Amino acid sequence: MLFPILFFLLLGCFASWLVVQGLLAVGFGQGGDAEPQHHHTHTGVIPRVGGVGIIAGFAVTYLLCFFLLDDTDNKTLVHYAVFGGGVAAFMLGFVDDFYPLGAKLKLLAQIIIAMVAHECGLSIDKLSLPVIGYIPDLGIIGMGLTVFWFVAMMNLINLIDGLDGLAGGVGLMLMAMLAYLGMEKSVAFSSILAIGMAGAILGFLFHNFPPAKVYMGDSGAYLIGYVIAALSLINSEKGTVLAALIAPVLALALPIADVTFAILRRGLKGLPLFRPDRSHIHHRLIRAGFSHRNTVLVLYVISLCALIGGLLVFASQERYLGILLGFAFVVILLTLRGQKISASTVQMLLSDSLQARKDTRNALYLKDWFVSEVDRADSVKNLWADYRFILKKMGICRAEMQIGEELRTFFVPNTEHENEDLLWLEEHTVRGAAEARLVLYGEKEFFSERQFTLICDIATEAWAKAGVRWKEVNQSSLDFDAVAKDVESYRDQKSRSLYRPTY
Repeated sequence: MLFPILFFLLLGCFASWLVVQGLLAVGFGQGGDAEPQHHHTHTGVIPRVGGVGIIAGFAVTYLLCFFLLDDTDNKTLVHYAVFGGGVAAFMLGFVDDFYPLGAKLKLLAQIIIAMVAHECGLSIDKLSLPVIGYIPDLGIIGMGLTVFWFVAMMNLINLIDGLDGLAGGVGLMLMAMLAYLGMEKSVAFSSILAIGMAGAILGFLFHNFPPAKVYMGDSGAYLIGYVIAALSLINSEKGTVLAALIAPVLALALPIADVTFAILRRGLKGLPLFRPDRSHIHHRLIRAGFSHRNTVLVLYVISLCALIGGLLVFASQERYLGILLGFAFVVILLTLRGQKISASTVQMLLSDSLQARKDTRNALYLKDWFVSEVDRADSVKNLWADYRFILKKMGICRAEMQIGEELRTFFVPNTEHENEDLLWLEEHTVRGAAEARLVLYGEKEFFSERQFTLICDIATEAWAKAGVRWKEVNQSSLDFDAVAKDVESYRDQKSRSLYRPTY
């Protein structure tokens, strides 16, 4: 038993490592993440081609199944769907890595992939619930559950891919658990693919563990999420063995909790639910003083504890599920108690949220307008004038922007912009096509500290995205002396002639 495990593990690992190493050697994918993004934790250009290595290890393992397993083990529509769906999920992410797709289009594509998987037999057709008992036929509800299962798994892995080594490490733990569950259920196909995927992720982690040389990108995240969802359904016999579905869910407790709180946090603030931010668990640990490497290790330990809990539920056939849920409930209560939450604080939070949502939507509209104005601006001098305009509309009363050695300042007359005891202050490093230091001030009379921080984040993101767009349009970095390149078409020249910056 040990030799086959090591063989497929090392095979997937070597295939993945070799492909990624080759891609790095030839410089493939260097344009996939050309500029640092505002909410990312890394700096510099890091190619997003790790998913190519992961699917290489996955494909080699799958192909070998045809030689090592008999026809009844691996030549079925269900097993073809595991590989075909994995390739489709990979291709969706690969396209998005280099030519970004909209959130709605990606969600639609994921739903289609999940529906095809359902029709091929990767489905939740029946459930054995602890209290209700056995439900033999879910019908249309089963299709809805199946689609939700696949879409949720693909996006969960993608959403935690915000720190070097984090998504890969969590995915590696999940594959190890799925391999164990497959062996316990005597499902050779599931076990072999899970072991091969574990090896492929391990080979990728050699290049991704902090400091990362490569990212898995959406392609790798969607592939890992799809394979987790598919193999879980095979191990659970379409939902008959509920513990085989509950185990991966418990093992993913960390990303599930992180995403849940992110959705609540963005909803209260009026932000789009899929908008990135810097309030995830790993961001908080970094701000608390942990290094990137130590943050990843801490989250590995938490994920490992959650995975052990999932294995206990499977091994006990759900007997420990109530105990684990009760323990989680107690932890949540203690956490809430530590936050000193009372009825008055909840009322204040909701009241602040209603106003914050209006301010946030206004700031997001202003940000989008400002970035769109880059195409019409004939100089950064005029663009800076527009930026002052949106800062004023956002409620910022004073600002200082430094690019290199040059400093520009701005303040709104007839506002309290000098007495810093009455002002909130935020200093940000703008990341994008050109780094800049931005200091923003707002009156405490009009902003809560939480809302001012959010407005400053949107204002900083606006300049960062404008810098990236300026470089795309004009092939030059954004600085205060920069002038837009000449345009050739009459329409573009007319657009610039109509441009009237707000001084």
